[in-house]
Amino acid sequence: MSENNRTVVANGRSYTYILTRKHVKNAIMHIDPDAIRVSAPPRMPLSAIDAFVSKHTDAIDRAREKFAAREAARPKPLSLVTGETISLWGISHTIAVQKAAKRTATVKCGTLVLSVGDPEDAAERYRAFLEFTDREAAVMLTARTATLTPLFAPKPPAPPTLVFRTMTSRWGVCRPTVGRVTLNRKLIFLPVHLVDYVICHELAHFHHANHSTAFWQALANVMPDCKERRRALNDYPLPVLLQEKNKNK
Repeated sequence: MSENNRTVVANGRSYTYILTRKHVKNAIMHIDPDAIRVSAPPRMPLSAIDAFVSKHTDAIDRAREKFAAREAARPKPLSLVTGETISLWGISHTIAVQKAAKRTATVKCGTLVLSVGDPEDAAERYRAFLEFTDREAAVMLTARTATLTPLFAPKPPAPPTLVFRTMTSRWGVCRPTVGRVTLNRKLIFLPVHLVDYVICHELAHFHHANHSTAFWQALANVMPDCKERRRALNDYPLPVLLQEKNKNK
């Protein structure tokens, strides 16, 4: 299976693509943010493959515009310095960093104040921020779960045991057999109505452990707009912290 780069010109624009010869019936194109990839049968003439790409340049342009718009809408990484803003529970807060003997973080009049020994120390600012968000997430999520649990009576008969974790791919996990719900600490970055959706989603699993039609009906019975909230949750832009981004490199 060989690969090589080729370029076609259409409407005065150049389109470079990566050609891979495969045992496929027809040419197939995949448009990624960083490349155009074409798989073609071993005996398909290069002229025919070039013509195939030229025929689909409109689709390539649309995909590139979509990728560019998505990248432009992506939140810029936060360094947690004075003047930046961050949304907590759907409310925008301005960040202020100040020097202090004890590392703390508090919200005062719409400002998230990070008090640290060295305001220039990014790691210390990050620790102060995480300590605050972890603590506040636990308090709010516990309160919201206690408020929403009675909507699903008789199960669970009381608010479930809550566990708080920082997760990368799930907002929550329900273990009905042990009466436990795990919630993502990053829920603090969502508006409360979307937080309520996540909690209700997990509570509904005490009635239906799967995602059957019956499950979605049980959820809709207490939250008629659950589908709209689910879509909003999937589209909601989460903040990116520079410290986390660098850790994942």
